[in-house]
Amino acid sequence: MNKTILFALLLFSSTLVAQSWVALSAPPFGKHHPISFSLNGKGYAVTGTSLNNQFTNDVYEYDPTNDTWTTLSNFPGLARSFGIGTVANGKAYLGFGANSTQYLNDFWSFDATTNAWTQLASCTCAGRRHPAMISDGNRIYIGFGDNNVSGNLNDWWMYDIATNTWASISNVPGPDRHHPFMFNAGGELFAGLGHGFNGSFGVVYDDWYRLNTTTNTWVAMSDFPGEARVAGTQFGLNGYGFVLSGDGDNHNFMNTGEMWQYDPNADTWLELTPHPGRSRWAPGSFIIGTDIYFFTGLDRFNSTYPADLWKFDLSSATASMEDEDSNFENTYVYPNPANGSISWKNDPSITDVRVYNSLGQLLMTPIAEEKRMNTSNLEDGFYLFQFYSNSKLVKTSKAIIQHK
Repeated sequence: MNKTILFALLLFSSTLVAQSWVALSAPPFGKHHPISFSLNGKGYAVTGTSLNNQFTNDVYEYDPTNDTWTTLSNFPGLARSFGIGTVANGKAYLGFGANSTQYLNDFWSFDATTNAWTQLASCTCAGRRHPAMISDGNRIYIGFGDNNVSGNLNDWWMYDIATNTWASISNVPGPDRHHPFMFNAGGELFAGLGHGFNGSFGVVYDDWYRLNTTTNTWVAMSDFPGEARVAGTQFGLNGYGFVLSGDGDNHNFMNTGEMWQYDPNADTWLELTPHPGRSRWAPGSFIIGTDIYFFTGLDRFNSTYPADLWKFDLSSATASMEDEDSNFENTYVYPNPANGSISWKNDPSITDVRVYNSLGQLLMTPIAEEKRMNTSNLEDGFYLFQFYSNSKLVKTSKAIIQHK
């Protein structure tokens, strides 16, 4: 086996086998809907709904070096839950949400170096809870959400950090909704999924959209391949986006706390190791280095507020498996996970395809031009698809085979 294949397989195997969730020091709180983010190598949890169902304005800081939590001075705005936040240019930006009397549209920045809060211009949009918020350089985008006047919303707004002003942009070309997922993946902004109303229950969505920040218009992407999803947590890392936990398509818990990785170049999803236990409604998370920290939320199965913290190392999942030819960045396999058959999109110059299992064993060499192979004889698990152009390895794609 050549060194390139061996390196790819070792990295692939480390993602599947060596990586696991690690329990850390429990936070001094249990709550759902914390606004969570990281700054200067530390994690933060702000506001949310407490164990006794109260809106809060507390602020907690997590230090991964000492594995300790510290209570900071309270957030100076109104106590609330269902808010949202993001990080841009070394500061956190957050706001919105609701309390017992109103839906909020205020906006704040937090400087972790000085532990100082600054109130910024409120959004000229309607107040709302459960919105989306995504940062892109000096601009921050918010949209979706709901309130007691309009119900679900689909308007989107852009905040300019330099001028402290708001401007409306195009709506998403899909239904109104709240509690969506969103992230910046490799400099591109994405949002979708979430919950809309349609009768007494409503509907949980699996549609997905990308924002063109030049024209401020939205483009529909491939639908999320798993169970429709609402009210989890999300983040971006090393050019990828991730959705973690939340409720499934019946707006109730899922049997596992699923984690999915999105590749914006291929518009494809890959399911990773779920967090321990069942999924949770409205948990918190933050990224420090290449580690994702996941905490609290509501355990719907037991109707409890877990006061716990878990860490998962994403370095293998987000590392490039090799120095691949950039001319083949749009060569990939789909659907992912696959059941029964799997296809691939590839450049016409691809001459060979080789399929390896997680032990590094060559299983088959399907005909490249057919762009499809039967997987019914393969066991459930993870596989490597390697693409060659005139005997040169130019692309390696990870894939899951999962029979249902």
